[in-house]
Amino acid sequence: MQPLSIHIDPTRCNGCKICVNICPARAFNVIDKKAVLTGSCSFACDHCAAACPQSAISVEFVASETFDFTSSPNDQGQNSSDTPISLPSLVLLMRSRRSCRLYQKKSVEKNILEDLVKIAITAPSGTNSQKWTFSIIDNRNRVIKFGAEIAAYFRKLNRQAELAWLRKTLKFCGRPELDFYFKEYFESVNDGLNLWYEKGEDHLFHGASATIIIGAHPGASCPQDDALLATQNILLAAENMGLGTCLIGFAVEAMRRDRKIQTTLNIPTHEKIYSVIALGYPEIAFQRPTARRKININWVD
Repeated sequence: MQPLSIHIDPTRCNGCKICVNICPARAFNVIDKKAVLTGSCSFACDHCAAACPQSAISVEFVASETFDFTSSPNDQGQNSSDTPISLPSLVLLMRSRRSCRLYQKKSVEKNILEDLVKIAITAPSGTNSQKWTFSIIDNRNRVIKFGAEIAAYFRKLNRQAELAWLRKTLKFCGRPELDFYFKEYFESVNDGLNLWYEKGEDHLFHGASATIIIGAHPGASCPQDDALLATQNILLAAENMGLGTCLIGFAVEAMRRDRKIQTTLNIPTHEKIYSVIALGYPEIAFQRPTARRKININWVD
């Protein structure tokens, strides 16, 4: 977290106590009808400045250019009520996003990829730690190289999974993961590996020209949740920009089990990876939004 500086303008403050009530760290008090910072700000949430009706509080802890977007016009509204988004439009955007597995050869512009990361960090994070990490591959050749590293990991894993004695031994020792993998994933992964090595077909990234890898620095209170919330922001924003996306869970698993893959991407080993997104311009446009199975809600008294 960057150093935090909070300033209160006493000429503007009218002692309304909104900052006192809204601060999750209980860092404010009103003394002599003026707000005073009497505690330590541990959240850096900016709630105090955002809620102050007199604009008496300013918080300086992020670069001013954080939300300067270059791929689309900036929204300079003070809050969401200034330019409301209709709920039907929002839901339609959510329903329109599908996992894309067929991409054009066209590259995604760097400024768009950068803006997607800026949009990602509007997501909430546990205790407002904001310890996300983002690594971007913006060219198809490097995506292929990344895919080759993942394929090599799973080829090794499949060779181990083929050994019945090894699966049984590990299961007997209380480690049934390899046996489960063999039953659930071995065949489909093996088919994908054959296509990769024999025909050069990419059934991992599906021809995507870019990837965004999302992780977290140590110290976040709930890093996986933070990363996945940021991921969802990227998926929805990319859909709105006309991009296709697909989450690549096999890449996350390979990087978790073989840290050398992370090293080849120049991602520090202290970062833990939680999400890999394939991005590109879709080859086919879907004509209708997604459907979902009926959901049963458990109403708790």
